[in-house]
Amino acid sequence: MSTTVLSNNGLASMDWKQVVYNQIVQRKSDELDATSAKLQDAFESKSAYYDTKSDQYAKVKASVSNAEIAVDNGKEGVASIKDMLLQMRIVVGLYGEADTDEAKAALKTQFDDYVDQINRTADTYAPAYNPIGNVVSTDWTPNDITFTSDIAGTETSVGGTYIGSDFYIAADDGTTWVPDPGSSSITQYTVYNTQNEHDSTKADGFASTRTGLRLDSYDPDTGRITVTVDPENAATQVTGTLKTGGLGVMQSWFYDLDTEEGRAAATDAITNADNTVAAAEGQLGGMSVAVKAAGTKVDKSLTALNVDRSDAMKAQFTATYTLQVKQQQELQVLKTTFENMSKQQSYYTSIFANSGRSSIFDFTS
Repeated sequence: MSTTVLSNNGLASMDWKQVVYNQIVQRKSDELDATSAKLQDAFESKSAYYDTKSDQYAKVKASVSNAEIAVDNGKEGVASIKDMLLQMRIVVGLYGEADTDEAKAALKTQFDDYVDQINRTADTYAPAYNPIGNVVSTDWTPNDITFTSDIAGTETSVGGTYIGSDFYIAADDGTTWVPDPGSSSITQYTVYNTQNEHDSTKADGFASTRTGLRLDSYDPDTGRITVTVDPENAATQVTGTLKTGGLGVMQSWFYDLDTEEGRAAATDAITNADNTVAAAEGQLGGMSVAVKAAGTKVDKSLTALNVDRSDAMKAQFTATYTLQVKQQQELQVLKTTFENMSKQQSYYTSIFANSGRSSIFDFTS
């Protein structure tokens, strides 16, 4: 109270009660600030926790969403390939009715185009987004679609199925004839690296599967095959074993479409391909269920986390508001108390002033 200045009649220019009152107000304000700071620190700690959890769930959601994209890609591919197989069946029927070489040549071209389109459709997307293609030639192990299903990092893998139509010929001379699916070409290799085609060693053989191959014989029970490569020129004969992957539908060189037997073989191959695609469609349905279940689970977790975050914010705001109200109430009580004290002092000062005995309030005497 060093700042207090008293007059001769005991009334201060800065009343001692005001000084005390100001000090109490400051102390209460400091107490509120300290408590609010503790509440804020606690909230910020919780907020950091919720931010971390939210980031973790966001990563899981992104992984599940990528798997959903893969499933959708697969479904789209299945629908397209089913239609192409139907068109191939129609082409075979029309071929049996064609009566000119030009018409037959055009139908063969359509047939071969559909096989190429099937392979391009199966391989449209990158492996991580493709459950129906992009497999290793001569292996044909389908892609697995893998996604993170929870914030613990659990990896869930769902197997795909290959519905392109690929093949290769393991020749008796030790070389391998491997086609490029979708481009109607076939290349001979002395060494073929199934993991990386670019590390393979090419031999001299190369041909178009549309015009450069002629089927000489084939045994479906053993897979033994003899073909003539470039029959119009060098006419190199290759004997070996035919290996097929995926749908098993070959281009027109493999079927003698000019005969009823050959057209029946092509139709049977298309029917088998239809069955394979139907199985793939069912597998994609199961994959879709698994992915959607994971997506629903993470959505629920995110919703619960956001509710918890909202509740924590409300609790922090409520606690801070309650403290502020309490402080204001306490200050109001103090203010009223000091106002009453001031009134009493004025009352007694007035009495003693009238009696000529004001010195009782003169702290300087």
